Amino acid sequence: MNFKLLSILIAFLFSGYAGYTSTTKIKGNAKNFEGKEISFYTYKDYLTFQKKDLGFTNIEKNGAYHFEFNLNKVKKVFLKIEDKTTWFFVEPGKVYNVNVLFDKDLNKQKIYDKELSLAFNFPVPQELNQQIKKINTQFDQFIDDNILALKKRDGSIQPKLNEFKTKMNGNKNLEKNSFLKNYSRYNMAIMETSLDISYTKKEGIKSSSKVNRYLAYLDKKPVLYNNPDYVKFFKEFFKGEIKDLSLELKGFDISQAINDKSSYEALSLALSKYPFLQNEEFKNFFILNGLLELSKDSYFTKSNINSILKQIEKSSKFSEHKIIAHNIIEKINTPVFGSGTIAPAFELKNNDKELISLAQFKGKPIYINFWTNWSLPSQKEMKIMQVLHKKYKNKIHFISICCDNEFDKMSNFLSKNTTYKWNFLHIGNNKKLLKKYHIRTFPTYVLLDQELNIYKFPAGRPGGTAERATEQNIEKEFYELTNPQ
Repeated sequence: MNFKLLSILIAFLFSGYAGYTSTTKIKGNAKNFEGKEISFYTYKDYLTFQKKDLGFTNIEKNGAYHFEFNLNKVKKVFLKIEDKTTWFFVEPGKVYNVNVLFDKDLNKQKIYDKELSLAFNFPVPQELNQQIKKINTQFDQFIDDNILALKKRDGSIQPKLNEFKTKMNGNKNLEKNSFLKNYSRYNMAIMETSLDISYTKKEGIKSSSKVNRYLAYLDKKPVLYNNPDYVKFFKEFFKGEIKDLSLELKGFDISQAINDKSSYEALSLALSKYPFLQNEEFKNFFILNGLLELSKDSYFTKSNINSILKQIEKSSKFSEHKIIAHNIIEKINTPVFGSGTIAPAFELKNNDKELISLAQFKGKPIYINFWTNWSLPSQKEMKIMQVLHKKYKNKIHFISICCDNEFDKMSNFLSKNTTYKWNFLHIGNNKKLLKKYHIRTFPTYVLLDQELNIYKFPAGRPGGTAERATEQNIEKEFYELTNPQ
């Protein structure tokens, strides 16, 4: 027997079972972003949309960039430069040559969620993103061609929709790629849901009810955790369902399992009586989605929801469910942030690479700004910060947190600005701090009282009344904090 061949076969089988990981490469050109950082991230799952950082690289002087990472399944991968993002689908082991552009006209009047544009170099027609582009074009064309029938909402769209579905389902190219096939299928499901195709019977047209959509898209179908459109459809289809079931007489044991027993086992048993939840994996995904929804409902005990999620995280037979349960726990337990709440603690390195904690500044109000080297307003407002620091340094602590990926960018900045004498700290690997402080753009300012509670968020920017007449002058807030009535 060829033992070498056998060992390779065994390794292949086990790696296929666990999800084979291979090196994936993204490279290309980012014109006009020379010398900047380009970051990459994905989502841990499509139920919670918790981010997972993949890393970053620097864009070279000629605009070129190159990034490698390990991947074991098709993922939406996001590219971020400064406060601008874009994304595309990435397959394990593939090499992507992508140019990244910024269209100012496309982003006019956008303060948040600025978009980068992508241009694939040497696009191959059969490549996943090119195929998805074709599918999206077909869906858009269907809507454009039938806009009048869609507006009527009288059922006249149904024959045309059926014809379109038959056409899409007959696309042989989709059969070659299961991800692509399901992308098309669940975009169709989402479109049907958004159009609310549930008309009364008219002229022999059968209604396409929620039951029919369940049978067509969910019944006896695999749970596609890695397909964002499947998960989106699942969430929309079952929105509010677990709460509705719990309000029925026969569903009393659902709320009892959560509020009284705090038991995953009891909740699973309570849901087992429903015909659409006979598949265990499907039922448990329904539970996870339901618990995420119910975590915002005051009728249900949040601590018990946490307990049930921890039971799933610890003992579920489905590995994906353990991961999702963990992510839900992380998502629903993010502390409330706003005036009067305790400021999230942190411990970051200063320019001497000494760890400095927020707690060290207790006793005086604290004016914090989150900034980056690429943000021109950050640079300009530092000069006004310098004036404020000289004026208030005996009464207020000033902290500037650099959010560039590389520590050297803060060091280089300070070496060129030696007159900035207040506290500068670097974000380092503590990117979660940005989420905790709800930072969406740079610079952002936060004002704390002397007990480390949030006094104002977002706080006024330095010189607010000079360049932004609508903003309150931060010095007024300084006065209120340092001269209590």
